[in-house]
Amino acid sequence: MKHNIITVLFATALVVLGFIFWQTDYVFYILAAVFLLYIIVTVYGVFTIQSNYFLTSLNKGKSNAVTLTFDDGPDPVQTPLILAALKEQEVKATFFLIGKKADQYPELVNQIVQEGHIVGNHSYSHHMLIGFFSRRRLKKDLEQCNAVIEQITGKRPLYFRPPFGVTNPRYADVLKELGMQSVGWSLRSLDTKAKNKYALIERILVRLKKKDIILLHDNQEVTADAIDDIVQHCRQKKIAIETLDWVTKTAAYAS
Repeated sequence: MKHNIITVLFATALVVLGFIFWQTDYVFYILAAVFLLYIIVTVYGVFTIQSNYFLTSLNKGKSNAVTLTFDDGPDPVQTPLILAALKEQEVKATFFLIGKKADQYPELVNQIVQEGHIVGNHSYSHHMLIGFFSRRRLKKDLEQCNAVIEQITGKRPLYFRPPFGVTNPRYADVLKELGMQSVGWSLRSLDTKAKNKYALIERILVRLKKKDIILLHDNQEVTADAIDDIVQHCRQKKIAIETLDWVTKTAAYAS
């Protein structure tokens, strides 16, 4: 992974530069600058899933179609509205479910799957500090979410989207052990901050490109209101909308 390579390169740079400038007045400043740069690169990798810094994520499709992905559900109010809009438009999407919410609303999880959509793992707890979980606790959290989804649907998800898009070496280890695939995005809708559906639609359409994985949330009223327009505009641009497994040529569930 990039993190290991960059760590080795920075460590080598520290040794070499330390040796070269050891007897100068600049050695401390040079080594401090190198270390600070390493910290900046690492922080960028933590918060930028598209960089594939700690692990490789699916950030873009391989076909010319785009795919709609929804995080943070199921929501008892907005998810049914989004499902209704998708059904009317004959579009399939991917829903990254929070395990504890799936536990509360199993009927919605079943409806998502029965209507032909894909469900993925978005952690059980969606804890604000999940990025700081120990490897053992993180694995337990992801396994718990998978268990809930499998109990409801009979399917064990292979797709996982890290909460907040944060990654680190522990995610890489746990996902490898569980045989799961990290999923990022190439177009962030920012629907959680959109003032109205028109602002959301404009942001998406201005940035939309073929092969995009679009990040949305199915707990937002503005998102439910915008689905019809988003789909129609995609069709006007002759951009097909397909499921995540189709556009990435990967498996959604364990066989």
